Amino acid sequence: MVDAKSIKEKVSKKISNAKSKISSHLPSHKHCRMCGVTIDSKADPRICKDEECIAKLEKRERNDKMMRIMFYVFAVAFGIPIILSLRM
Repeated sequence: MVDAKSIKEKVSKKISNAKSKISSHLPSHKHCRMCGVTIDSKADPRICKDEECIAKLEKRERNDKMMRIMFYVFAVAFGIPIILSLRM
C-alpha cells in the first residue's frame, strides 16, 4: 500500500529546496506598473522614474478619482427617487 503522508512530505521538501535555490539567486524586486521594467522593491508608487510612466500614473489616478465621483453621483441620483417613492 502507498503511504500518502510520506509522499506528501517528500514532495514538499523537494519544492521547498527548489524555492530556496531560486530565491537565493534572484534579488527581491518589483516591476513598474506602466512599462514592466524592474525597479527597487522599496519603491512606494510602483513605477519607474520615466516621465512617461509618471504621466500615465497621474492620468490613471485622475480617471479613477473621476469614476468614483461619478459612481456616487449616479448612486444618489437613482437612490433618492427610489427612497422617496418607498416613503409615500
